[in-house]
Amino acid sequence: MAFPILFLLFISLPFSSAKLNVDYYKNTCPDFEKIVRENVFTKQSASVATAPGLLRLFFHDCITDGCDASLLITSNAYNPHAERDADLNLSLSGDAFDIIVKIKNALELACPGVVSCSDIVAQATRDLVKMVGGPFLPREAGEKG
Repeated sequence: MAFPILFLLFISLPFSSAKLNVDYYKNTCPDFEKIVRENVFTKQSASVATAPGLLRLFFHDCITDGCDASLLITSNAYNPHAERDADLNLSLSGDAFDIIVKIKNALELACPGVVSCSDIVAQATRDLVKMVGGPFLPREAGEKG
């Protein structure tokens, strides 16, 4: 019962007003969707906890100040209070972070410096929702976070 509610929240969250479009990476990273989809399939097939973990990560990232992938940043000497290390986020799934890192690494090999982390989080979440039986919705890419 929670899945439909979470998914409706997922599709209703506002994204930035940049020039987003479905084919945003068509020329700059033509394998973007394929790389995300293949990594999502591999990770979800190996660990069924990936889908709920990533959906929760997406929710925690987007619910505060919009989807900016700020949850991927850890605290350091220059930023001692990163969002990822907030008490509320300490229980986020390691599988969720792992899939994002794997996808980012694969995309950096295919098209260095092109795809934003926020687009990776959103695309991977969308693909996982579809993979586990949810609806498929086209999503616009072009987030800068």
